[in-house]
Parts: sequence; structure tokens; C-alpha cells
Amino acid sequence: MKKLFSVLMVALLVGTMASCNGNKAGDDSKSSKINDSIAMQMGQLIGSQLKMMQEQPGADEFDQAQILKGIETILKSDTTKRTRSYNQGLAIGMQILAGLEQTEQQSGSIDRKKFLSELKKALNSKDSVDMMKLQQMQGNMMGLMQRAAQAKGADNDKKGQQYIAEQMKKDKSFKKLPSGLVYKIVKQGQGENFNDSATVDVLYEGKHIDGKVFDSKKDSPVPFNLKQVVPGFRELITNLKPGAQAIAIIPGALAYGEQGNPQGGIGPNETLVFEVTTQGVHVQDPNQMPGMPAGMRKAPAPKPAPAKKK
Repeated sequence: MKKLFSVLMVALLVGTMASCNGNKAGDDSKSSKINDSIAMQMGQLIGSQLKMMQEQPGADEFDQAQILKGIETILKSDTTKRTRSYNQGLAIGMQILAGLEQTEQQSGSIDRKKFLSELKKALNSKDSVDMMKLQQMQGNMMGLMQRAAQAKGADNDKKGQQYIAEQMKKDKSFKKLPSGLVYKIVKQGQGENFNDSATVDVLYEGKHIDGKVFDSKKDSPVPFNLKQVVPGFRELITNLKPGAQAIAIIPGALAYGEQGNPQGGIGPNETLVFEVTTQGVHVQDPNQMPGMPAGMRKAPAPKPAPAKKK
């Protein structure tokens, strides 16, 4: 998504530069052809970025028809009747919607009509904004959101426990550890179990208990420092050997806990399901720093010339 926004910003910048440079008299035909090329290239570029988003693992909610409808609604509307303030309103509305959706992940459903009604009342009020009152409202809202998150967390925990019970009843190969972690080994690995301070290369897919994918890396392994992952994932990996395949059900308390992970779309105390394949302890080239381009790698020391025979 960030890459797409960067492309859009470049497109806007190009448009701004073009408007600042202006067109010389007599160059209209040439300029029109160039602008047509820009339109076509920009459309292909952003369309390709959208297609990349659609093809990403876990992009279940990417509804191409709805996205195109939204884009066409904006682009086909009469821009001559749209003021700068109207455009600002569209941008602010998208930001508000994103904030509401993130809040809903943690707190539950938000009534859009009530929200908009109160927004209009505040905006149309004849009284000046009282900063003390504003701070009080912020405090009240945070308290309400915390209570709502606690209620949703309790509900998520209950649903997770029910899901675990159902899966263990359905599949007797699942094993429950004293911590609450539930897992089954689909394929045994070889060698020793990983220790909890290792960095392990893992292929994985993470799902909500309703089956929706929230993260997936099944094409190339990701190195996980087991000191820096959620407790349930660490405990799972330390019960596996290199080359093992397993399915784990991680209760919320062993995942992201009461805080959840809003950016990852994970609610408070949400139970998560992982399918993992361990590939072994991660081995890093000592001559290559993380993120360093190949051309900046430290050159290996030259080998000494063989001694001449006398």
C-alpha cells in the first residue's frame, strides 16, 4: 500500500511540474501526445501496483470490482465542481474510515451514522473549542475504548477456546501443552530441537480462526529470532526440528495478548492459527551486513600465493 501511495505522489508531482512549466504556443499537438503517453504509462504503472496488491497472500478482501468502482467514482466526477475543500474532505474521510476500521478491530462495531451526526454537531457549533473540554473528551474516549477492547478480548478468548476444543475433538493428533499452546506435527524433522535463542528460517502462513489469512510467507523462508517473537510461536518452534511441518493454534495470551496487533489486523486476545515449515538455523554471510547491496560486500582476503618449490 505504501508503494502505491508513493507512485501516486510521483504522479501528482509530475502533474505539478508540468503545470508549472506551461506549454509554449504551437506545441499543443506535441504536448498532447506526450500527455497521452503519460496517462497511459501512469495508468499501467498504478494498475500493475494494484495487481501486485491483489496477488499478495492474504488479500482475501481485495475486491477488484469495488476498487475499480471507487476509482472511477473519483475520476469520472465533474472536477470543475469540486473545490479544494471538497477534495480535502475526501482525503480526510478516507483517513477517518481507516481509523474507524482499526478501532473496530480492537473495540467492536462503530455506528457510522451516530459518529457522523456528532461530528456535524461539533463542527457546526457556534461555541469556540474549549481545550480543557477537548482533553476531557479524549480521556473519556480512551476509557470507553479500553472497556470495549476488554469486552472484545473476553469474547475473542471464549471463541478461541471453543475453536481449540472443536479442533482437538475433530483431530486427535493435536497436542496441548501446559502453557495452552496446541499443535500437531504433520512431518517430522531431523536432528535436534531448536533452542529458544536461535534464529530460525521458517516458511509460514498465519490465519484467523475463521480461516482468513493475515500473513503468509510460503515462497521464501523468513529468519525469526526466537527471542523477538510472541511466546506461542517461540514455544512452537522450540518443539520442532529442522525440516518439520506443523500446525499450531496459539491462544491470545500466547500471541498478542490484550493489546492485539491493530496494524496486523489482530484483535485483543485473538487466537491465531499457524502452518509452519522449519528449514533450519539461519546462517548469515559474515561478510554481508543486513540490507547491504552486493556491490558493498567486503571483498574476501586474497589467498597467499603458493610457495615456489626450490
